[in-house]
Amino acid sequence: MPRRIVATCLLLITFASTATLLRAQQAPAQPPLDPRVAQWDAGPQKIDVSKYPAAMKDRYKQFADLCGRCHPLGRAINVDFVLPDDWERYIKRMMRRAKGVITPEEAAQVYEFLIYDSRVRKSDLYEQRMAAAK
Repeated sequence: MPRRIVATCLLLITFASTATLLRAQQAPAQPPLDPRVAQWDAGPQKIDVSKYPAAMKDRYKQFADLCGRCHPLGRAINVDFVLPDDWERYIKRMMRRAKGVITPEEAAQVYEFLIYDSRVRKSDLYEQRMAAAK
């Protein structure tokens, strides 16, 4: 009797392992990461906001929490977006992908932080892009 139980358990484990392997092989493969995105991901993972106004420091915390849930924070920190339209499109895309993780109110606060940060930390690029947009 105990041999039968052991044999049955081994058989069930074998079937379960095989089923797991088959499901893993059938899962869609992730497309390769765009080299630019990989570069952004590999860059700095935080911003020194010590000289930012208190409201922007609070918004930075929210930005770091929300954006860091789904991807490396460096992706949003190191991306070459600086213009308000760039950030608006990016945030809307993240809201669609995250489906309910980011509320419209949170998105507005993150947007305000990203616009402020772009003007301060990426001021040269911001000025270049603004001049080119005219």
